[in-house]
Amino acid sequence: MNEANISLEERDAIFTRLRRYLWCMDTGNISAVPTNFTADATIRDVTGKLWNAETGGVPGFANHFLAASNRPWGQHWIQHMSVQDAGDGKILVISYWTGLATDPATTERSVRHIGCYRDTMIKIDGTWLIAKKIIDPWNADTITELGPMI
Repeated sequence: MNEANISLEERDAIFTRLRRYLWCMDTGNISAVPTNFTADATIRDVTGKLWNAETGGVPGFANHFLAASNRPWGQHWIQHMSVQDAGDGKILVISYWTGLATDPATTERSVRHIGCYRDTMIKIDGTWLIAKKIIDPWNADTITELGPMI
């Protein structure tokens, strides 16, 4: 894939969408999470589970991770590393992410996870949405899947 040749305005719209997704996740807004995705979007979560139409899709993913009674308060930090042309009007955004957590019982703060997002974005009716999201932990197995940075 080649670096995407898109305007700064388009990049900003894509990055804004990705930030909105994280805001929904961090604030526990289960019903708003799917508004950041296409209707047929898929997610491979940090455990490797695929969330598609058969497994509950984006709403199932959001509910699974956000409705847990023992869920720590969380905050994601993201750094976009690459914006690539994925063909057919799609854009692949590769980002580093860090998940910070605060234990609600003790208020102890810690880095919970680090990883890499691979978000395939598509523009529908003038709005950039996530069509596919891969959430990988950062380890020896997952970094080799990324290949060279172009």
